[in-house]
Amino acid sequence: MHPCLIAVSREEPGLLRASMGLYGHESGVQIRYDRQHGLPWSGTCDTPARRSPPSLDTDLKDHGFIVIPRP
Repeated sequence: MHPCLIAVSREEPGLLRASMGLYGHESGVQIRYDRQHGLPWSGTCDTPARRSPPSLDTDLKDHGFIVIPRP
């Protein structure tokens, strides 16, 4: 598997355990709970309140995880 970060929603502890079982042994793969808190960035202010665009927040909420490729 290519280097990546799998961010799992804190609301899905079972998904974190399953991901660790499936991909935890893979070289270059990191699996972590999502560290973001608060509301998604609305895009209406000069600086974003969070570090990821709204589409990633939506994917995380809808699916319980996101995969972020690493260079």
